Amino acid sequence: MSRFVSGLRARFAHISPRARLALQLGLAAFASFTVLRLFLLTVLATKASERSSGDIFEALAAGAVHDLAVAAIFALVFAVLFNLRGQAWPSRWGRGVLIGFVALGIFLLMFSAIAEVLFWDEFDSRLNGIALYYLMFPREVIGNLQQSFNIALYLPMVIAATLAVIWFIRRPVSAALQTPMPKGTRLRELGIGAVLVLATYGAASALPFSVSANREINQLSDNGWRTIISASMTNDQEYDGIYPTIDEHEAIIRTRALVAQKNTTFLDPDTKRSILRYVNNGTAPKKLNIVIVTNESFGSKFVDVLDNKTGLTLTPALDKLSKESLSFTNIYASGDRTVRGLEATETGFTPIPGISTARRDESKDMYSLPFLLQSFGYQTSVLYGGHAIFDNMGTYWSSIGFNPVWDQSFIRHDSYTTAWGVSDEDLYTEALARMDDMQASGKPILLTMMTVSNHRPYRFPENHVKQNPDWQQRYNSAHYADWAYGDFIERAKTHKWFDNTVFVFVADHSEKINGAAQVPLQDMRIPVVIYSPKNIAPRTITTMGAQIDLIPTLLGELGFSYVSPFFGKDLTIEPSNGGWSSTAHNFSVAFAKPGHVAVLLPNEPTLGYTFEAGLTPLTPEKPDTETMRDAIALTQIAHHMFYAREVHMPADGKWPTYTPPSDAIAGSSNATDTHLR
Repeated sequence: MSRFVSGLRARFAHISPRARLALQLGLAAFASFTVLRLFLLTVLATKASERSSGDIFEALAAGAVHDLAVAAIFALVFAVLFNLRGQAWPSRWGRGVLIGFVALGIFLLMFSAIAEVLFWDEFDSRLNGIALYYLMFPREVIGNLQQSFNIALYLPMVIAATLAVIWFIRRPVSAALQTPMPKGTRLRELGIGAVLVLATYGAASALPFSVSANREINQLSDNGWRTIISASMTNDQEYDGIYPTIDEHEAIIRTRALVAQKNTTFLDPDTKRSILRYVNNGTAPKKLNIVIVTNESFGSKFVDVLDNKTGLTLTPALDKLSKESLSFTNIYASGDRTVRGLEATETGFTPIPGISTARRDESKDMYSLPFLLQSFGYQTSVLYGGHAIFDNMGTYWSSIGFNPVWDQSFIRHDSYTTAWGVSDEDLYTEALARMDDMQASGKPILLTMMTVSNHRPYRFPENHVKQNPDWQQRYNSAHYADWAYGDFIERAKTHKWFDNTVFVFVADHSEKINGAAQVPLQDMRIPVVIYSPKNIAPRTITTMGAQIDLIPTLLGELGFSYVSPFFGKDLTIEPSNGGWSSTAHNFSVAFAKPGHVAVLLPNEPTLGYTFEAGLTPLTPEKPDTETMRDAIALTQIAHHMFYAREVHMPADGKWPTYTPPSDAIAGSSNATDTHLR
């Protein structure tokens, strides 16, 4: 060992002080990344039985390559900074600036390690697009961190540790900067550094997307700095050549088969990329007020009658309402972000890889529930408990037909807030007042609400529901959200418009997902409850479905006949063994049918899993051929249609209409455009 150390010192002696300093910073970065990976390995959510020693070894090896690439870039950046001048840095001010950059680098290493642990704890993932989008909204995120974690303790500790390190290395850093560097030496060492960066980056780029069938192991093998930079540079318009595709005509045929039902008539021939179809639900629609509550993070794991295995009674109000409602027990979210849920429930658009369409500029004027209901004389509005600027929500809502859009700044009964917005009960109090005001127009109402209480930091007003000290904070928060919704319904019963209103409860997504599967679909199940005691008979639908099925199911229940551009179906008439769902998670898309799941990955073979309803983890299998080809067809057609603006309102802003022939038979699937106007 002593010989090895002596040899290492001898090799270091031939390196200039500035290069040696940059190399030491790179090694510090590599060590930081390695320690973080080992720590994350100990807190992985999957059971040890699901992680083979071979997978872990491959993850550690691949992770070391990723870390070397990032650490090499880290070191080269400092090497360039240190060599901005060849002569000594005589100025104390100049050396101070460079030492400040060194301090910043050390701070980022420490801070990012803590951020990755917190992010993994919340999202079971390395830093990704979610972290990137959060950085765009520092008020909510910093406020959430302040309220959820003891930032007043952690941040000063990181700063103090950084200052301590700088204090110990200030003299060797200053000495290195005061050592002159001949031009030839500078160029040679920077050239060597550039070659090392290219070599390690090339090696990292050559690694497969997946080193294991276990999603968490794959996350473990990556580097958080690399993943967040990659997310910032990803072009979500790219699909062909990255994801698997099939012949476009076959894709159209398969997609039309997925959305067809016995009461639909396609309006275009199957040679055209179109799913426009006439949905025949009769001629006597019930133009009821529609109040849709999208409840933050309210997955099936909180719901007592679904997947709550805690032994705690968390949702007595929702359980009671479910028995009096049209209730769905096998619905899967479109993703793990609020904007994914909004995309699904408001535009009926199936998810495509990458970010939600709600965050893409091309979402303006997409076909939507508000645009459709406006053609039937509805007034449409949104009431959001937070600030509408967050995650582009306000712009998105306005662009798909909601007007007005009310957010936290419009809520008049603000008695309690977190960084995310007002409490649920304050939101509902405002909703009741808004509904009363809107009655004056004489038009039916679509009011969509988005709650924020069931979200970290999991705080709420305790005037009605007290914190239970024996419960986790998130369980207390879910219990409060359930109480607030039940209380909203009870208060609504005292208003004149109650009997002419249908109430919809749907989660935007589930809580934290985990598991070995690339997209752990078992954690994506959510409750959907449609309640209108005077108009909708109680029953339970167990058919598998997705959030995108909400619009056609609701309109079918109310008897609306319309031209549908939506990817969802009416689950009340879907066979009990039918149905499907599609869920995006980062850059993967999981398409599921009863029994099978196919997961599309960028530049990787499609994965297959067996699947059953509930919390049973997915089991890897060879991809089922039909499920896989349907998954490819649906995602390919949706992506192409979105960027070709084929899921958008016409230029005249009018919803497409269709007059069926007088002898039309509901359920005809003959394609014709004769009566399309």
